[in-house]
Amino acid sequence: MTQQAHDPTRLGASPIAGAAQAVRLSLSETQALCTKAARGAGFDWGHAEAAGHAAQWLAARGLPGCEMVLNRLRLDAMRPRAIGARHPAPLCPVHLGTALVDHARLPVISGQTVHALGEVAVPGLLLPFLATTARLGARALRLCADDLSLTFHADGTTAHDPALPVFCGLARVQLRVTFPHGTQPWTGPQTQTRTQPAELPGVPLPVWRALDAIALRVTVPASPGSASGAGSAGSDND
Repeated sequence: MTQQAHDPTRLGASPIAGAAQAVRLSLSETQALCTKAARGAGFDWGHAEAAGHAAQWLAARGLPGCEMVLNRLRLDAMRPRAIGARHPAPLCPVHLGTALVDHARLPVISGQTVHALGEVAVPGLLLPFLATTARLGARALRLCADDLSLTFHADGTTAHDPALPVFCGLARVQLRVTFPHGTQPWTGPQTQTRTQPAELPGVPLPVWRALDAIALRVTVPASPGSASGAGSAGSDND
């Protein structure tokens, strides 16, 4: 089928490919692409937007947010379940993350010292939600997996820790969150802010194409019937 200008089945202009066939996307383009792809994969709009925000947060820190969203969307559907519940399937990081953010100020989260989250798929996608949880709860937290740990300060920032890309490279892992006793709100420098790096990470062209294809599941191809009523040819008078 020949593509038309302003075809609604296209997300936008063709991406600009850089070295090694890496697509250069802005942060807003990253968020929009991953939001639409999550929606195309069956996420409700709220969780789809959360997935897009997570991808943007990760890309702003030089991490492969688009790749992690695609990895999650390629998994079998995983229904959200209670934290710590026994179930053979791993937790979805987007559903789990939004639940943690929603409960950030409630005693079920802030009143305990240790939370065993269970096995989480694509755990790197959980990082943006933990940053928001720490900020909303005004309390530092530490994400732990075996001998790996990452601390988020009470303002939602985290140091440029080697554990960041390690968490992002894991496929699934048992996680727990700890709240150190006597933690005070962070008053030090912003060790990791929302400011994007000098050059955003490139998205491999196959990853962009895969996300684009998933996003197109919720679009309707143009047809003569849909085009016949469009434009200013008709009258708007009632």
